[in-house]
Amino acid sequence: MRATLTVLALVALVASTSACSLGKDEASAKDREKQVVDAVSEAVPLVEKALDASKVEVSGGWGSCPSGVGHVYSGGGSLVAPKGDTAAQLDAVRTALVDADFEDGTQVDGHVSVSRGDVDLDVQPSPARGEGAWSLSFSGPCKRYSGDDEDYVKEQGLQPATTLLQ
Repeated sequence: MRATLTVLALVALVASTSACSLGKDEASAKDREKQVVDAVSEAVPLVEKALDASKVEVSGGWGSCPSGVGHVYSGGGSLVAPKGDTAAQLDAVRTALVDADFEDGTQVDGHVSVSRGDVDLDVQPSPARGEGAWSLSFSGPCKRYSGDDEDYVKEQGLQPATTLLQ
């Protein structure tokens, strides 16, 4: 009985950390951050143009992975666009991002979810924020860092989110 409980506890532990790679990141923390910021900096103007958005605010920063093991560079923001046919707007966003070599991974209606490399982005209308409001979220991979990279990530995690686009 104890052996079964031990095995079940280990399976639960592995499952709870599956959102985070148990290995060290092959990229430095600064390189990983740059990879995410570069992808977001390319994607957001495309989304802005596809929606004919007039106001854009996007920020990001380092945080802990959902499992508490490792760190992830992630963030999000909002866009304000003229009211329109939401389905057509989503198609315009999807087309703009896919044409720029982002991979479409959309699995939920009312969203556009894309990725490039280890960077995931999601765009969706956000009517609770007001008419024409859209939200954007992004994240890099959850990874473990050590040494100088760990110090950098922890130091950055104490800072307020960095405004990436405004």
